[in-house]
Amino acid sequence: MSRKRYPVRIPRYAAGIRAQESRTGAGRSWWAKEWARRLEAMGLKGRLGRGKNYAVSGQVVAMDIDGSRVIAKVQGTRPAPYESTFDFRTPQGEARARIVAALRAEPMVVARLLADDLPLEVEEIFKREGFTLFPGGKLGPGQYDLTTACSCPDYANPCKHSAAALLILGEEIARRPATLLELRGISLEELYDED
Repeated sequence: MSRKRYPVRIPRYAAGIRAQESRTGAGRSWWAKEWARRLEAMGLKGRLGRGKNYAVSGQVVAMDIDGSRVIAKVQGTRPAPYESTFDFRTPQGEARARIVAALRAEPMVVARLLADDLPLEVEEIFKREGFTLFPGGKLGPGQYDLTTACSCPDYANPCKHSAAALLILGEEIARRPATLLELRGISLEELYDED
C-alpha cells in the first residue's frame, strides 16, 4: 500500500503577528488553557500543529475583531493572504438580558474583568443560559456555536490558516479575557452600573 505524497509547500514570508504563548505555554491562565483545550477538542488534529507553526512564524498578518465576528488575513503559499472568518453564536433576547443582569449583579466579577482577570463565575452564568464562553460547543448534528470559513482551497474546515488565526485570537484572550464576552455579543460597557 503506497501513501499519497504531497509536494512540500512553504508559505511566503510574512512579518505578521507572532504567537508568543503558543511557543512555550508557560505561565498560562486557566482561560488560556481552556481555549487551547477547546481548540484541540474541535478535532483539528494535524491542522492545529500546522496552524501553530503558522502562528509562531508570523503568518497571521492582520486580525479584526468586530463584535462576534473575527476576520483574519493569513499568508500562505499564494501571493495574497487568505481570509479566515469566525462567527461566534451570541445569546439573544431574554437569555442575553439574564446574562447581562447576572453579571451586573456581581460588581467584583466586573472589576476583575476590567483588571484582565476572568472569574469562573462568568462561565457558570453563561452555562445557566445554555451558552459557553469558549468555542466548540455543539448545538446539534453538524452544528456548532462557532462557524469558520477560509478563502484557501483546503477542503478541511477549519484549515491550518483558521487554526493559526484561532491561536492568535487565543493569545488576545489570554491577555484580555473580556474579549470572550465581546465575542458573545456583550461589551464591558454594558456591565457598568450607571446609577
